[in-house]
Amino acid sequence: MKSKKRNQLFSLFSLGIFIFVILSIVCAFIPYFKIDIIVSEKIQSINSLFFDKLMWNLTLIGNKWTMSAIIFCTGIVFYLFKFKKEAIFCTISTGIGALVGQIIKILVNRPRPTPDLIRVSSTLTDKSYPSGHVLVFTIFFGFMLFLLHKKVKNFKFSSIIPSIILIFLITMIGISRIYLGAHWASDVLGGYLLGILWLICTIRIYNSYNGKR
Repeated sequence: MKSKKRNQLFSLFSLGIFIFVILSIVCAFIPYFKIDIIVSEKIQSINSLFFDKLMWNLTLIGNKWTMSAIIFCTGIVFYLFKFKKEAIFCTISTGIGALVGQIIKILVNRPRPTPDLIRVSSTLTDKSYPSGHVLVFTIFFGFMLFLLHKKVKNFKFSSIIPSIILIFLITMIGISRIYLGAHWASDVLGGYLLGILWLICTIRIYNSYNGKR
């Protein structure tokens, strides 16, 4: 039974890699899709001051230096509370994942959305695919979510709220990048795909390191 489940998970993981590779190749030749513009226009049509501020604040959290500080401080806190393995995994995995994302950006070389196509809130000079914000949020906050459920025994109400917050952050960062015109929806999809695949590998290695399969 376990062998069958393991094979199914491996098949899903392989499918995820296949989809990500195909999407990456297509995005290397096509600057944007028609569906990208449709999704951007739909999200950018939301007229709410609260939503606008929320989108900006989420993106500010995901900025390189802010996110680096969050990851570093989290690692320090874990280390001080004797969670040394967790400190190492959360910092190194997220750091290497972000680096891999930057390398893929260079290889795919996809341009950012432009003001003649959609509303662009700020001019960015680096490439568009995959979304670095989405990638880092998925890896880091996804691993925090995993640790929360793993370390908190007898799941209680006190764990539900942090779980909801983490899921909210992972979900909404993608929407914020589209809303601000920083990325196409396909860039965000690529970020989520790579982030989930990377997170699965991180959890797998972490469990193996702790004697679990």
